[in-house]
Amino acid sequence: ALVITCTDFRFATATQEFINDRLGLQGKYDYISIPGSIRNLLDSKTRDLVLNKFGISLRLHHVNRIIIIGHQDCSIGYGGSNSFSTLADEYNTICADLKKARKLMRFKFPHLKVYLFYSTAYYNEHQRIYNFKQIL
Repeated sequence: ALVITCTDFRFATATQEFINDRLGLQGKYDYISIPGSIRNLLDSKTRDLVLNKFGISLRLHHVNRIIIIGHQDCSIGYGGSNSFSTLADEYNTICADLKKARKLMRFKFPHLKVYLFYSTAYYNEHQRIYNFKQIL
């Protein structure tokens, strides 16, 4: 598998745990972390550079699926949660971009399955709780 995520340190450990434990991919995936996650893939100015990095991984490691993870409060890609009028607006915008990224990846690599996830975090009794929701 090829996993594509944002570089945001707040989500790094939880994302690795999600991939390794919940998806059961420990030791079976390439991990590409890009500031802003999919925004650079969707931007026509940076798309070719990003796709080239993906292509190398796909060719060398015979990847059969791509997992793309976006997250709440992405400052690099979206200016953070405060850039949206509501959390629902943020969710809908990022999910729409995840779906655009999936469409682009399916066009570029039609033989691969593409899975999307949206990650959120909240505090519960001084502990940060992470949730990963699959986007269909």
